[in-house]
Amino acid sequence: MRAYTNEKLIARRAKIGKYASFAGLGVLAVGMVLSFRANPQNTSNYQITLMGSFACLIAGFILANVGSHNTRRFGRSPRPDERLEKELKGFDDRYILYSWMLPAAYVFVGPSGVYAFALREQSGKISNNGNRWSQKGGALRFLAAFSGDGIGNPTTDAIEDASKVQKFLDAQLPEAGIEVQPLALFTNPNVELQLNNPAIPVVQSKGLKALLRQRSKDYRLDNATLAQLEAAFAVPAA
Repeated sequence: MRAYTNEKLIARRAKIGKYASFAGLGVLAVGMVLSFRANPQNTSNYQITLMGSFACLIAGFILANVGSHNTRRFGRSPRPDERLEKELKGFDDRYILYSWMLPAAYVFVGPSGVYAFALREQSGKISNNGNRWSQKGGALRFLAAFSGDGIGNPTTDAIEDASKVQKFLDAQLPEAGIEVQPLALFTNPNVELQLNNPAIPVVQSKGLKALLRQRSKDYRLDNATLAQLEAAFAVPAA
């Protein structure tokens, strides 16, 4: 299998994660200092200082979460794209993984078709019913959702990503008639999935290759079509 990764984007997002984290901590520290210096006996200064403290705490929290979000995905190895590449090892050179190269973050192309992966790294118990998702975890789950790292809706994300790639592909190969397929992929080995008639294919990393190989028996792209796809996806996305 071949893998193409947008290293420039990853390096840029890793820097954003690093600087946003430091900036967030700095702004939070300023907010704490202001809160300690607020003097209720000085009414005018107290209100201004207190408002400044709250503003710093809010801004610092946002910056810290932006930094954490980007650092986890782009600043630490193995990154999600690196883990995904490892999971897909064993496929021959007809298979290609595109990470952050196309309108969707993770696109996989091979004889079994074109897929847009919606990755999730959460652990614990996650339930699905059709296109609805829920995650157990109490307060920690709430904090994760608030910071942008909750389960969200893998179904919606995968379908939207597939639609973006489909639009791009139709513009490049209007006569090909290839359908981009959405897939929700859970990469954490400690996740417990409870699936009830999911609207799209849902799989854990350990079952990904088996699913793709099975699908290649029912839906197979020939080498000429694969060559067309590779040429089309080499065009930078607008």
